[in-house]
Amino acid sequence: MTDGAIDADWSDAEQDYREQLADALAEVPQEPLAGGIAIDLVTRQAMYVRERVADSCAEYYDKEGFDLVTYKMHPWLPGIDPDNAVYECVYLDGNPQNAHKPGRTYDFPAARLLAVPVAMAWDAFDAPEV
Repeated sequence: MTDGAIDADWSDAEQDYREQLADALAEVPQEPLAGGIAIDLVTRQAMYVRERVADSCAEYYDKEGFDLVTYKMHPWLPGIDPDNAVYECVYLDGNPQNAHKPGRTYDFPAARLLAVPVAMAWDAFDAPEV
């Protein structure tokens, strides 16, 4: 293909910004993964993501009768809305001085969780087979 701009092909220049951004972020996980690690954006604590329990906060409300969208500080966090998937998580910090009990699970909208791309660490070096 003929080179276009200094650092891109002509076909890339034909895409609008949103298309270019979607291509650039195609490999980046946008939500937590079950079995992965996430950071609670409110408490800044590491958590283990056990499972996805609902495809949206609206579905979660229908099942559980609890409104995660308006819960405590959620209305002030960017991105939390009725369309957020909901994940069951457990805090990893076992320090008894902290407010959260180790081993107890909590349900969170996806926008409250910062997914930690642990799997990307394996691509950085040749990990031994286990």
